[in-house]
Amino acid sequence: MPSPLSAFLSELRRRRVFRVAAVYAGIAFVVIQIIDGTFAVMGIPAWVSRLMIIVLAIGFPIAVVWAWAFDITEDGIVRAKGRPVDAKRKALPLISNTALAIIAVVAIAFGIWGLWGRTGAAPIRSIAVLPLENLMNDPGQQYFVDGMTEALISELAKISALRVISRTSVMRYKTAPKPLSEVARELNVDTVVEGSVLRDGDRVKITAQLIGVEPERHLWVNSYERDLRDILALHSEVARDIAGEIRAAITPAEDQSLRRKRPVDPDAFDAYIRGRHFWNKRSAKHLYKAIEYFQQAIELDPGSALGYHGLSDAYQVLPAYAAVPAEEYYAQAKAAALKALELNPDLGEAYTSLASVMDLRGEPWAEVEKYYQRAIELSPSYATTHHWYGLGFLQRGRLDEFKEEIWRAYELDPLSLVIRSNIADTYYYSRQYDKMISEVEKMLELDSTFFWAKISLGSGYLMKGESGEALRYLKEGVELSDSSLVSLLFLGCAYAKTGEQDQALEILSNVKDGSLLDRTPFNYFLQLYICVGGIDDVFTFLEEKYVDEPHPDLLQYYTIDPLFDPVTQDPRFSALLDKAEARAREK
Repeated sequence: MPSPLSAFLSELRRRRVFRVAAVYAGIAFVVIQIIDGTFAVMGIPAWVSRLMIIVLAIGFPIAVVWAWAFDITEDGIVRAKGRPVDAKRKALPLISNTALAIIAVVAIAFGIWGLWGRTGAAPIRSIAVLPLENLMNDPGQQYFVDGMTEALISELAKISALRVISRTSVMRYKTAPKPLSEVARELNVDTVVEGSVLRDGDRVKITAQLIGVEPERHLWVNSYERDLRDILALHSEVARDIAGEIRAAITPAEDQSLRRKRPVDPDAFDAYIRGRHFWNKRSAKHLYKAIEYFQQAIELDPGSALGYHGLSDAYQVLPAYAAVPAEEYYAQAKAAALKALELNPDLGEAYTSLASVMDLRGEPWAEVEKYYQRAIELSPSYATTHHWYGLGFLQRGRLDEFKEEIWRAYELDPLSLVIRSNIADTYYYSRQYDKMISEVEKMLELDSTFFWAKISLGSGYLMKGESGEALRYLKEGVELSDSSLVSLLFLGCAYAKTGEQDQALEILSNVKDGSLLDRTPFNYFLQLYICVGGIDDVFTFLEEKYVDEPHPDLLQYYTIDPLFDPVTQDPRFSALLDKAEARAREK
């Protein structure tokens, strides 16, 4: 007599349960592969895919139970009994062996195809969020759409497994769209995100689609709709979904940061977005406007970490564009950054702002560097961190670290003219002037009106001894910058090199008190003194600036700048450096 298990298995075979399970699993597998490969291309939302897969999973046990309980016979569907079926009511085969074999072959083929597609494709490690489309037919809402693009980039930038292209580079395609293959080549990315924004009162709908570019293929699409109060959570969800789709690993700390989002006051968030819109324009009048909006955001929502972060950025950048007391604004910038971090310790960009303004105020580099490193931990793809961190190294004569950080910033923001100008600087400090000129010419292809490119080009020719060419480009730079102080200081040096000493001295006389200048323009001010032969004056200024209030690390900058060779080769410089180091030890 057969055992109970053997009898049960025999009954399963008789009732065709195994056959039904195999057929169902094979068909379901094929359907899932079709869903996975076609729904994103057809623009079908991801929730439809998930729903169909759930239905298929629920259907499996139902099909098995149905196969056990019923037979298909010539008389129709009848309830199965626990004995052989009567010959007159012979059960009809549910499916022929040939058909079953075909289903198995198709399922195996789809499985191999899916596995090949996944293992054969290169892993996705880089992404660019292209400017989202404004679906509101209202140009006045473009600031809001741009803000949504920037916010999504900011969330993705927290994921260390991805290299995320920064806002400056992607926004160039808003007014000059290009084929995706060309965009991917220029930005050096594997995938791009396209999408749109629709705002209706305090409701926001964002549609995002992920497109692979090598070869071009649609990978995923989804729509998200939230109340404006939950806009930060919306961007976090989009970022996490994108990371999940491309299988980018999110660390537990990153996941926690992405999920921990507080509701915002809609009017306060709108004011913050407007403030960022003006901050990105980078002129004195626009920065004052940005400050107004950031202050408005804080008044409406005192808990707005973003509002305080924006205010910090505006305060510390303003002295480079307007004649304002720098130290006063730097103090306010530091206070705002600290408040932003008190409200949101996960805001990596605020650590960048804090580190930068502490450096500008001459605070210890060890403390400054600690905050830069924390910013990189929290937001690895925030190009500004690497950019400003690199400049901190440069100002201390640490050329290798400067190059490393600037090239990392360039990878994250390859179309930023400011960052590319610092790439040209790497060649200047390495005394490779032909390479410097070549890099600047590439910048001018992107924007022929960028005044700093003209200044850099003039500097390159000046260092090569081609003073006539230098003078031509520097005059163009002065005109494009509306006769900014920095451009005039460079022009004065060129005048001195071409023998027009009177014009060089006239520019120098217009600087009321060079010792009060911020660090970078102060260096250009000293360069002009060197060009007119005022080496003794340079030593006087250096002692006042970096010895009386000792900063021996900042004196190291002059050892890498070629224009300061006459100073650093003078025995007085070594003595000055020793004096500054001794004063620093006393403190």
